[in-house]
Amino acid sequence: MVWIHGGGYTLGTARTYGGEVLTAYHSVVIVTINYRLGPLGFLQTLEDEAPGNFALLDQVKSLQWVQNNIRNFGGDPDRVTIFGESAGGFSVAFNVMSPLATGLFHRAISESGAGLMPVKEKGDISGTQTIAGKLGCDVNHYGNMMRCLRGKTADEIQGAAAVGLPYLVIDGHFLPEHPWHLIQNHQLNQVDYLLGTNNDEFGWLLSLTLSHVDADGMNMTEFRTIVPVDLAVMTGGIYPKGDASTLVPRVLQEYRDPDRPDDPIAIRDQYLQFLTDMWFTSSTVMVAQAQSEQPVKVFQYEFQHRTSLLSLKPDYVRADHGDDLWYVFGSPLLQNVTSGTWLYAMTEQERELSRDFMAYWVNFATNGDPNDSTGSARMRPLTRWPRYTPSSQAYLKLDVTSSADVALRRSRMKFWNEEVPRLMGMTSSEPTSNAAKLHISSIVVILSLVYALSAFL
Repeated sequence: MVWIHGGGYTLGTARTYGGEVLTAYHSVVIVTINYRLGPLGFLQTLEDEAPGNFALLDQVKSLQWVQNNIRNFGGDPDRVTIFGESAGGFSVAFNVMSPLATGLFHRAISESGAGLMPVKEKGDISGTQTIAGKLGCDVNHYGNMMRCLRGKTADEIQGAAAVGLPYLVIDGHFLPEHPWHLIQNHQLNQVDYLLGTNNDEFGWLLSLTLSHVDADGMNMTEFRTIVPVDLAVMTGGIYPKGDASTLVPRVLQEYRDPDRPDDPIAIRDQYLQFLTDMWFTSSTVMVAQAQSEQPVKVFQYEFQHRTSLLSLKPDYVRADHGDDLWYVFGSPLLQNVTSGTWLYAMTEQERELSRDFMAYWVNFATNGDPNDSTGSARMRPLTRWPRYTPSSQAYLKLDVTSSADVALRRSRMKFWNEEVPRLMGMTSSEPTSNAAKLHISSIVVILSLVYALSAFL
């Protein structure tokens, strides 16, 4: 199992994630990888040798290394599963889309990230010019600009891009087309796929950036004001041809509690769900649906448990972004080697939940089915996880008491995955892309920082 860390493509390291508990409970080899971040991972030039997407090419190189060397560590190169969370989850999805990664892995797991992110066309060096300008380089002459940039240190280049989202590039190499088109046209590697989200992915955002909303709820005027801004961010990065204002009435219709239409707390909760669906759930469901139409097995989940350990999230938030990491890596089961006491003050139910998470993940990696415990050390029966199919759209509600369901937020997913692309002018054959607005850059950077702070504190 090859772990790809998250961090908004701006921070993070493989060292944060230890596989000790996973390997103690299960017969599995864990590989954690690093890749270039920020501008060093995505800076685009006009030269074929440096088109961008270096972070993702690093991941491909790591997978090639695994193929060539993993037998020396007791692993099986014919049973490689890539898994990741947040930017790592998106990375997993992009490797599923990439012809360069074909045959390098056989199963994939995306946690809180799959499918759609802002991208740029090949040859769009506006981001490179912005960094060069901050460093005093001549941005009007390409040759001079590149010579100047090559004379700067890595720290200088990273510092000049301290606020900003690294952009994937439709380079025709790693990423042959816009991700939306690759998904719609089923240009995906045929690998078994387990993917899902947490039910309150943006819980931290309200408390950090909209503290008055966190405390008092949100009135309808605030909701009507902020939704168009969020929609403009989404359309600017993913559906650049569309007019975000056309979506506002439909969002207000979909995300308004009919029983409490003017209740500030209800409006706040619906806004939180709007953000979660727009950026995480909708694209996860889109990928699950497309992949399930291929001759492979797909399993979807929604994590719903509010972790008892102190975190940054407010009281009304359930499973926040990054909360699943505690359970996937067995943190509730870590003990002091001297005293034998638990390292984290979590409940016995949460320790059992962590055992479930690890068993599901390793079962899937080993056998292609989270229910198949052949070779597993799990001591108690697991709730049966139904396979996602185009007709059933089944998923597992992961919690201390898990249960199966179908068609996660059906009406809202139909809105995001069918109505929004149509209103934004997307078609199944038309290539497209453009840069996202800077506003999303600040969101992603905040997400990265909170994720880094909260995941293992």
